[in-house]
Amino acid sequence: MISIYQLNSLMIPINCFLTINEHDPIHKALKRMKESFHKESAWHGPQVLIVLNNENQPVGLLTLKSLLRAIKLKQLEEDTSFKSEYVSWHYIKKCLELGISVREVMRPINVYSMNSHKFDLNTAATIFTRNGINFLPILDNAKNIIGIVDKSSVFYELQSLNTAMHKKVSLLKTLAKAKYLKSLRTNMSILLLGIFRLDAKKVSR
Repeated sequence: MISIYQLNSLMIPINCFLTINEHDPIHKALKRMKESFHKESAWHGPQVLIVLNNENQPVGLLTLKSLLRAIKLKQLEEDTSFKSEYVSWHYIKKCLELGISVREVMRPINVYSMNSHKFDLNTAATIFTRNGINFLPILDNAKNIIGIVDKSSVFYELQSLNTAMHKKVSLLKTLAKAKYLKSLRTNMSILLLGIFRLDAKKVSR
């Protein structure tokens, strides 16, 4: 379990994400996702939307992957050119014809989530890996979503901690070795001094 301070450094606050209504059609979600992509700078914005009900309460997450699957364009998930293709009129027209709503393809918030006071990096990594998801909602004690942690941030933090741990272990080994050698030299000095004194006594006799 990590501190709230550390969690805040990983978590993206809920107000940083764009929203969409659960009853909106997929073609509107595609346009909204494009806006999200460009929110910070070109293609660097969040690839997820917060889904709201009619009372403006968060009820789910809508990811780019979910959208592509919904319009049967899964092949574009691995295509590096999808960013320029998926917003074209051809695909938007296809979405219109399908008539799918956001609610049908969103992931409800309570399916995969973690409490902010019980957040653990290893548990989060396990959830990401086992379920093939990239975004994990963080809830407060009242089960309200307060932010989202993404997969890359969690694994980067784990890698950083692992590297730091290796450095600490290496340092401890170095210090332990130095302490052992110092102790060995001290013991050898005492031993040699004892031998020298014993020989001196024999000579004096």
